[in-house]
Amino acid sequence: MNDPVALPGMDPIDRLAVLEAGLPGAVVRRRRIAAPFDAVWRVIADLENTVPRYEPAVARLRIVEERGEFLRLLVEEGSGREDPMDARLRPGWCLMQSDAVVVAFAARPLDGATLLAHLEHRRVRDAAPGGDGPRDRDAALAKIDEELRTIERLATGV
Repeated sequence: MNDPVALPGMDPIDRLAVLEAGLPGAVVRRRRIAAPFDAVWRVIADLENTVPRYEPAVARLRIVEERGEFLRLLVEEGSGREDPMDARLRPGWCLMQSDAVVVAFAARPLDGATLLAHLEHRRVRDAAPGGDGPRDRDAALAKIDEELRTIERLATGV
C-alpha cells in the first residue's frame, strides 16, 4: 500500500486533505472532539472493537496480518459478505482501503482536545459517498457526522 503523501513531519490533517483532493467524490468531515488525543486515538486504533460500533455497514472486523504499521483486515458486512482491506495505522493516521472503498482518519491535538478528520470514498462511481447528486453527498456527510459523534462518545465515555 502506498502512502498518498509521505512527507516527513506533514500534519496528518493536511495529509488527509491531499488525499481528499486526489479522490473525486470523496467526502470528509472534521470535528473538534473534547477529549485528549490519546483517548481519541485509542478509539480509532482499536479497529476490531470500535469500527463495528461506529460504522453501521460493518458487522465485524478482524486483523488477519500485522507487519508494523501495515495491517491486513477482513471486514464482514451486515449482509455476511467479507471484504479484505489493507490498512496503515500509526498515531494520527489511519488509512484503510479495498478494491471498493477508501476510509481514512487523521488527528492531531488541539488545545487540550483533538481535531479529528474522517474521509470516505467509494471507488465504484455509482456507489460513491458523494454520489451523483447533492442528496447523496448530504446523506454521506450526515453518516460521517454520526460516526464522528459516536467516536466522541466512545472517547469521552459519555
